[in-house]
Amino acid sequence: MKGMILAAGLGTRLRPLSYELPKPIVPVLGRPLCSYNIEFLFQAGIRGFVMNLHRQPKLIQQRVNGWAGKKIGVGYTVEPEILGTGGGIWNARERLSDGTFVTANSDTIVRFPFGQALSFHRERRALATLVLFHDPEKRYTPVWTDGEGRITGFGSDAGNGIRSGFYTGVQILEPDLLGRIPPGRASCIIRETYEPLLRGGAPIFGFLSSGYFRDFGTPSDYLRGTLAILAETSRDTDRPPPCAAEASITPPVHISAGARIAPGARIGPGAVLEGDASVGEGAAVSRSILWPGAALPAGQEVSGAILTPRRRVDIP
Repeated sequence: MKGMILAAGLGTRLRPLSYELPKPIVPVLGRPLCSYNIEFLFQAGIRGFVMNLHRQPKLIQQRVNGWAGKKIGVGYTVEPEILGTGGGIWNARERLSDGTFVTANSDTIVRFPFGQALSFHRERRALATLVLFHDPEKRYTPVWTDGEGRITGFGSDAGNGIRSGFYTGVQILEPDLLGRIPPGRASCIIRETYEPLLRGGAPIFGFLSSGYFRDFGTPSDYLRGTLAILAETSRDTDRPPPCAAEASITPPVHISAGARIAPGARIGPGAVLEGDASVGEGAAVSRSILWPGAALPAGQEVSGAILTPRRRVDIP
């Protein structure tokens, strides 16, 4: 099976951070954000990926290839003009047309029982199966289904069937769908492909699941999501790196290779120092992310913020 990571957006919700880096490669604990969904799908059996790119495509390729190495094959399509969720998939059709394939977004981290979703898709002979999660806070656009999981509508006003959950951005697709997407132009796959297909009775299903979902769309989401992953993956017994030998370290922390910490600095809890970030003597970092190349001068403190080489973004 092939996989596609949708990565051609402008990242407007992540501004001003996305003025400096495209959203798919903002750093999350030493690796590009988009790598988490690639890794999940690779572990689920996907072999061969394509990413659609628009802004700074060479930089994204460099960062993703540097992370993936020779283990995971990633190809790319470049969109001089953004083609949307439908047009982007259609534009990559030559790489996806040889069998069932999967798509996922580049600004989320999602984990769920993929094997169950694939079995559900195949048992129902679905043209498309969208992975849905429960949404008790009703934060996201709802998806409606009938009693068998067939999608009946999208959005708060659809109201036909059962309000099942929200669409995680992960979908399992058959290559026949590629011929149903409006060709050669930008399009939204929900409005311009699925909704017309649903009116014609096409087998478009929603697999309601549970698992792990984090949206990194805004600076606030990005900080909260990164700190949540840090708390899930860190151990209080982890030894600080040599660069922090004369600093005060309070876990959980993530200190990338190349980060520089001066004597007397206070790091943590909830501190993320990416490569080449520096913390001056007596400075303090907590509940914050320092991007590669960011510098916190001696004696200063940062808490609840993202520090880049160019700016500081405070999160309320």
